[in-house]
Amino acid sequence: MLMDLAGKWEVWLEHTEEEIPEKERPKKKPDGSVILPGILQAQGYGNPVTVDTPWVSGLHDPFWYEREEYSYGQDGGLSIPFLSQPPRHYIGRAWYEREFTVTEDTEDEFYLFVELTRWRSFAWVDKTPRGGDCSLCTAHQISLGKLSAGTHTLTVCIDNRFQYPYRPDGHEVSDALGTTWNGMAGEIAVISAGEAKRRLEEKKRYAKEQPRFLEVREGLFYVDGRPEYFRGTHFGGDYPLTGYPETNPDWWEKLMETIKEWGFNFLRCHSYCPPEAAFAAADRAGVYIQAECGMWNVFEEGIPMLSVLKDETRRILNQFGHHPSFVLLSASNEPSGKWYGPLKRWVKETREYDRSLGYEGRRLYTAQSGWFYDTPPEEITGTDYIYFHRSAYGPILGGNIRGFEGWRGKDYRASLKGARLPVICHEMGQWCSYPDFSVMEKFTGYLKPGNYNVFRESARAHGVLQKCREFAWCSGKNQVLMYKEDMEANFRTPHLYGFEMLDLHDYLGQGTALVGVLDPFWESKGYIKPEEFREFCGETVLLARIPSYVYQTADQVIIPVEVCHFGKEPIKSCDVKWSIETEENGLKTVIFKGVWKDCFIPAAKNTQIGEIQPDFTVIKENKKLTLTVEMGKVRNHWDFFVYKKSSDCFDMEKISEVVYTREWQEAKRELERGKRVVYSPYLSELDFDCPPLSMRPVFWNSQMGPGWTRSLGLVIQSDHPLFRNFPTEEYGGWQWEEIQDRARGFLLDEMPKGLTPIVSVIDDWNRNLPLGLIFEGRVSAGRLLFISACLEGEFRKRPAAWSLKKALLTYASSESFCPETELRPEWIENHLFPNNRMRLLNATYRAEPEAAVINFTALEDENPDHSVWIEKDNYPISVEISFRERILVSGLIVVPDQKDRMHQGCIKDYVVHVKQGENWKEAARGHFAASFLSQKAWFDKEYDTEAIKFTALSGYAMGERPVWEERSDGWHCIKKQGIPAIQTAGLHIICDKKVQGSDTLFWKQFRKSKTKEIDN
Repeated sequence: MLMDLAGKWEVWLEHTEEEIPEKERPKKKPDGSVILPGILQAQGYGNPVTVDTPWVSGLHDPFWYEREEYSYGQDGGLSIPFLSQPPRHYIGRAWYEREFTVTEDTEDEFYLFVELTRWRSFAWVDKTPRGGDCSLCTAHQISLGKLSAGTHTLTVCIDNRFQYPYRPDGHEVSDALGTTWNGMAGEIAVISAGEAKRRLEEKKRYAKEQPRFLEVREGLFYVDGRPEYFRGTHFGGDYPLTGYPETNPDWWEKLMETIKEWGFNFLRCHSYCPPEAAFAAADRAGVYIQAECGMWNVFEEGIPMLSVLKDETRRILNQFGHHPSFVLLSASNEPSGKWYGPLKRWVKETREYDRSLGYEGRRLYTAQSGWFYDTPPEEITGTDYIYFHRSAYGPILGGNIRGFEGWRGKDYRASLKGARLPVICHEMGQWCSYPDFSVMEKFTGYLKPGNYNVFRESARAHGVLQKCREFAWCSGKNQVLMYKEDMEANFRTPHLYGFEMLDLHDYLGQGTALVGVLDPFWESKGYIKPEEFREFCGETVLLARIPSYVYQTADQVIIPVEVCHFGKEPIKSCDVKWSIETEENGLKTVIFKGVWKDCFIPAAKNTQIGEIQPDFTVIKENKKLTLTVEMGKVRNHWDFFVYKKSSDCFDMEKISEVVYTREWQEAKRELERGKRVVYSPYLSELDFDCPPLSMRPVFWNSQMGPGWTRSLGLVIQSDHPLFRNFPTEEYGGWQWEEIQDRARGFLLDEMPKGLTPIVSVIDDWNRNLPLGLIFEGRVSAGRLLFISACLEGEFRKRPAAWSLKKALLTYASSESFCPETELRPEWIENHLFPNNRMRLLNATYRAEPEAAVINFTALEDENPDHSVWIEKDNYPISVEISFRERILVSGLIVVPDQKDRMHQGCIKDYVVHVKQGENWKEAARGHFAASFLSQKAWFDKEYDTEAIKFTALSGYAMGERPVWEERSDGWHCIKKQGIPAIQTAGLHIICDKKVQGSDTLFWKQFRKSKTKEIDN
């Protein structure tokens, strides 16, 4: 017997901390009604979203609303920058009530069955308590006892408050993806014991009809006797339209087909267990699932959390263990504490429990997903497979098994030396692209795109919104280059038999991580097609160990070719063809080609095919070439660049009509004389709002892992005459990597709107700085071609940079160099500042004796990623700066810390004194913005002095803040006051003192993120 309870329920909310009554249902009047399946926040209940909303999240700054970068988009209602927000927020108990009818008398016991709810439930029938249930991962089932025929009143209390000390960022509990809903979803019914028994028998029958057997042999995964490679994407349980887990089979069918379309066969559910419909759709589609027990938690011997883990594990196996898609199970994402012992025991006990259910061999178990073990890979035991992103052993930093160390034909085998178990790479990728704000139109359901609204209005305010489509496309093409390298390195590496990409689609929380080639709704962003993506993500992938993407014509290159094949059968005989071609005006020309005949391809990786040895001496001019390898319908390709040295750049610098200079004063003088000038400032001469560049884009997102370098790619006028002999795509390509490594973006905030850089830099969407790398204009009586990259060096060491420099000089001397935009010299001068001056002046710094100081030496270098922390019991907090000689000073620049996502020690009100004889005279007093940009304190006049005293009078983030604190038994939310402190990366005087410029890459130190969860 089954009584469907979908429909209208009365509801009331309860904000008290009283215990649930053990006897009668409390006497409450309804606040209104809701429709179930559904959630109350979507139906007008709960609290409005405010700056004080108690978000369940430990990865955001609770004082975000003080930050300048998040002040945008707040006029039409509050927009939260670190997640897509629900319409209302509610953490507490909610009571739901309705009548139902039992149609006949029976001796059966009855149960309330709620497929989806969270976290603890209680039930009453006709005001009599019937018990409760507690789970995040599975259906709630509460015995209602025997019920007579007739109409009964059912009351259900759902308590979505924290029941156990979980980490607040796990996907079964966090607001990151909107999981803090209160309601009931999926199937809601009263069922008889007979119906419950029938369902159990149906599961057993299904399991018997859908056999599955997994094992690990000789370091490989075997599924039903066949070697398998797990190509997965991350899934955290985000349902932006409904707000609660989808149970519509069509939704899951479409998702599984999308996963397969893009070359994947595996869904890793991060700290999350999906609903029945997900497993059923995966069964039909042939997609594998790794479920997790809803945890991102602390595990220590003897703590209660181990019992919670055990209970959730057994519930998951009971409810979903019959599904053939459910092949992998992990205890937790990135556990903390001394987890190895208890979680190794969990693996053993879970395997035994699965066996007791009759499910022996249907799945494999890993102790955890994420962290390295406290033992070398060859000594890891007690787990069926290893799931991490670094081993902590070997010559690669951290024992990394993802990221650039394995790119360009290399691999990560040194990090996995001796491993006896197969390894799946945890959270590979995480490379960002710029948002296309048209996606906001798709938010037609529960979650609202407040985060996108902040970013869009920031882009509008900074003058880059009109470029957003261009930014999205070019940054996306750059992102794909990163994913291709990551995946191919994974396929090349022995011991690696899987990966989990983070993520195929964009992630809406934790600061907003736009890491997908699909948008949050699993729809293509348009910059790569599935068939191209499958070239490097599929069951058969051809691999070329191409050692570089930039060559000289004199280079002798050997390119080994291999294949990673995990199809259903070996390929017994096939021809593998290769070609290297170039393309001009849409016409392709094959330069080299070859074939390997009658190849046998086993179901394995690292199967060697042959070697390619191209002779680049036949290349007579700079060329983009494409290597293509094909095996039947399987293909892969790689673009690379070959440069030929002709006339020397040094000779071209002597061309009378073109002046090439690194010094602005020389450039300015020659421009006034009407000359053509190519100006390339020393890297140390650009001010602190001109950030360094990197071809590798933002990792995960810059709210959670901020830093000075935040570039996402380039937008290039590829048809510009400058590039006639420097081939480039609109989005750049690998030939720009080494150039960007020695470049900084020039801030164009004072430039006229008509200026379109020849090469624009795409800045992170949180900051949206309008940046250029190459631009041109008329300055004074002359013509200026500006590049904020160091192109110095020999051709044999820097062929791309050398060739770009030659292209600049060639263009500047040509008739094509006729820029129309008028530029004022001060628009450039305002962003020139000698970063290294304080160090070269031997400035010394002194904190107050009573202050606690950490990393004081950070003030002695010019790196904005390196900060000092100066703390006292209360403001004011002062720092004295002394010089060896008297200097004329007109102001002070304070460089804010760039890397603390909580923005502690951010200075608000300040005063600056200068030393005049034996006295200190006030020279400036004011208020700084809470910003990553440098803050200037201009003095009331110019002072001749040997010392300055900077004093912070107050700071931001000084109120009470909720802090999630990790303890031995789990995570607890406590209240803490802000700390009076100065956290700054530099105090730099404004003066006319000249120092020699430098191309030292001073920002390369201290690039490591302060956020361990996104350490790459």
